[in-house]
Amino acid sequence: MNLSSRLSAQLERGKVGFPTTLASSVGVIMASPVILTVTSGFGIGGDTFALAMLIAFIMMQAQLTTFSEAAAILPTTGSVYDYISCGMGRFFAITGTLSAYLIVHIFAGTTETILSGIMALVNFENLNTLMESHNSSWMIGVGLVIIFGILNAFGIEAFGKAEVVLTFCMWSTLMIFSITGLLLPHAVPLEGWFGTTLDVGDPLAVFSLVGMAMFMFVGCELVTPMAPEIKHSHRVIPRAMSLGLCGVALCMALYGAALSHQVENVVVDAANNVHLLDTPMAIPAFAGQIMGNFGKYWLGVGLLLAGAATINTLMAAVPRIIYGMVLDGAMPRIFAYLHPRFKTPVVAIAAAVLIPCVHAFAIQGNLDRIMPMVLAAVCAWGVAYLLVTCSVVILRIRRPDLPRAYKSPWFPLPQIVSSIGIVLAIFYITPPGMNPRDVYIPFGIMIGLTSAYALFWTLCVQKVNPFKPVPVEEVLESAFNKAEAAEVEFDRLTSLT
Repeated sequence: MNLSSRLSAQLERGKVGFPTTLASSVGVIMASPVILTVTSGFGIGGDTFALAMLIAFIMMQAQLTTFSEAAAILPTTGSVYDYISCGMGRFFAITGTLSAYLIVHIFAGTTETILSGIMALVNFENLNTLMESHNSSWMIGVGLVIIFGILNAFGIEAFGKAEVVLTFCMWSTLMIFSITGLLLPHAVPLEGWFGTTLDVGDPLAVFSLVGMAMFMFVGCELVTPMAPEIKHSHRVIPRAMSLGLCGVALCMALYGAALSHQVENVVVDAANNVHLLDTPMAIPAFAGQIMGNFGKYWLGVGLLLAGAATINTLMAAVPRIIYGMVLDGAMPRIFAYLHPRFKTPVVAIAAAVLIPCVHAFAIQGNLDRIMPMVLAAVCAWGVAYLLVTCSVVILRIRRPDLPRAYKSPWFPLPQIVSSIGIVLAIFYITPPGMNPRDVYIPFGIMIGLTSAYALFWTLCVQKVNPFKPVPVEEVLESAFNKAEAAEVEFDRLTSLT
């Protein structure tokens, strides 16, 4: 069977359907840091942030066409690493993949660890007061990371398909609260629909909020490593990502409007110019205004479960991405060590647990560090997105013969739109009142270390040309052989039982 036929057979082989793919594309997005970022964004910019949301939404819709084409060419679990290595070589592949997952895990993973407990507990006043007196609310997230790390090490995929239900429940909860908040009499008189009115005379004010708005959409591409398991992935993946982005945008827009109309953005710390919507306390204020104490408890439990589901996804996904890179020789072999009994990459799981936990302890759950880390994560995601886009464009030009079950429409317009938008978002990453150094310095240090590692590893360990593209056929052949070997082993074990 030739490569084209095997590729067609692979697209038919999967068992995962559209609902699971859709939930997976939204699951990581519906997390505590995103909700706090949106809350703060509307507090800072009002209608201007709503416009920034629209720009970010258009950018990400354009970007997902690039990921969809890449996944159609290379339906592998290697995802970002394979896409970039085939287009630009192993140096950029290592840099881009570590930027998309490891650096993001250092920043966004830490924010989720800190906020998953805090965002839930603020809805339970007495318990929150007790925990806050010891500055320990953020440690609930650390506990969740450790628990789900241990469960994954034992090969127990906590939640599993229940994550589909949890994602839908969190989305539905926010939709119910938001629609109710818009239907109730408005408690806050506003100049605009989302707060302060849009100032079209200051485009830089819009650009300075696009980075924050991007954070509510990045991560939907995490469904692409599932491509080998998704039936008709060339059709399901782009539809799931596109509809997922629409669902998130609608939910967050309604939430922002309802929040702005129901919760007054009062000053809570005049010395540091901190307003209510900059803090997690805006969440119980909103829930209480809509449904009283019952609303607080409902939203608190929902946020806790959503945070747990997100952390579980990170504990399952990040170690396996690291493990996959080791198999290609892109990282030290210690991370490929499998538990003798459970066959799980325990060293990689331990690393995925330690990164956010140590970072959270280092900053002692300081909420003032949350937004700079969120924006540093956006920068890291943006770099990876740009590299994937470059690779897809290069493959279009250099390898027009490759079978493409899905082709990005209106090429190269989506690639131009998304790339210009990402570059502008990174350049104007900080909103008003924030020092750009707080974002650029930690991000610059991490991307610098990652690039240095990638260059050293490819030259001194792998001893290959860092910038020589890997043949697509080689990557597909390896992926298909692994998949077929896994199926044979599964059939063998099944026959034994």
